[in-house]
Amino acid sequence: MNRSRGRKLTVLVLGAFGLAGALTLAAVAAPSRRARAATTYTPTDPSQIVAIVPARAPDEIAARRALAASPEHVELAVTLARADLARYRTLSDPRYLGRAQATLAPWWTQADPPSDVLLLRATIAQSTHAFGPARADLDRLVRRDPSNLQAHLTRAVVATITADYAAARESCAALASTSALLAVTCEAPLDGIAGRAAEAYARLSSVSPHGRADARVRGWALTALAELAIQLGDFDAARGHLRDALALDSEDSYARNLLADILMATGRMADASSLLAERDQIDSHLVRRAIAEHALHGPDADKLVGAMRDRIAAAAARGDRIHLREEARFALAVDGDATLALELATDNWHVQKELADARLLAEAAAAAGTSAAEVTAWVRATGVRDVWLEQALAKVTP
Repeated sequence: MNRSRGRKLTVLVLGAFGLAGALTLAAVAAPSRRARAATTYTPTDPSQIVAIVPARAPDEIAARRALAASPEHVELAVTLARADLARYRTLSDPRYLGRAQATLAPWWTQADPPSDVLLLRATIAQSTHAFGPARADLDRLVRRDPSNLQAHLTRAVVATITADYAAARESCAALASTSALLAVTCEAPLDGIAGRAAEAYARLSSVSPHGRADARVRGWALTALAELAIQLGDFDAARGHLRDALALDSEDSYARNLLADILMATGRMADASSLLAERDQIDSHLVRRAIAEHALHGPDADKLVGAMRDRIAAAAARGDRIHLREEARFALAVDGDATLALELATDNWHVQKELADARLLAEAAAAAGTSAAEVTAWVRATGVRDVWLEQALAKVTP
């Protein structure tokens, strides 16, 4: 997984993968993969409740009626689409992504839509890992408005995920005039990938993520510090940064997942499961908890594993490729299917190239008894140093 990925600034739509997070939305065809057949369930009792959806607030109902009466009202459409993106980031429910896109339908296929629509369209494309279209819209937007902070931050995220590090640095540099913390946090993962994790950690620590900056920006900075600490093998420091990030925002799913990953990697499966309890509606939380409970042979293991299988089957039926990372982890840790895990991890690597993706592909290659040539080439090209990745590559067949 996908996002999300910069994250969290009041005017920035930041999400939950890569660069500590990103933004996201709408659906693309999945690569060929072994989809598990989903069983269609049709209720026989017309009074049976199969899903409960949140009630819409009166002001949203009024706004949607106003938009229906004046469908050319782009400012209102943008406001409603942003609200649905916010719901998606909170609930991890792709229906809100579709709603946001539908709200923007009058401008969706325009070659040169208004700037707000262009940014939201890029955000939606990124959310479904359609990074090419997202990047095209973002490049157009920063040419049109070089001072657009949100566009530069989103562009930095997309460029980093797709290994265009020069473009990512260019957009990070554009943030410097607004906020040193933003710029340094944006650049930190790039320095980490370039083999300068220790220097990046010291630099980011020096700009004080605990200062007066917006709490969401501080949370992003703390998560970036945690990722650098992981690269350096300092898991105690990483746990501390992530707990501080969650104290600022308990709904920060990226920070919660990363903390769970550290707990699981250090043998604390029960703590990881507890950290993710009651959050199974988010796929990236569910897969980790299912893996932890499976390893523990816990009482909820079968239920959680079954729920994750259902989610994977539903994604395959939709032609959805945004959870390849989660599917590969599940195949490796729960099913013990190294061949499928390697296939999924390889497909995922061809879409996005973050450290988590490199680690996963190396682990799958080691389990399958094959080489990890693509990851090894990436390591040599970037100079990246990462304790987890090096441990995985040490097990790979030469």
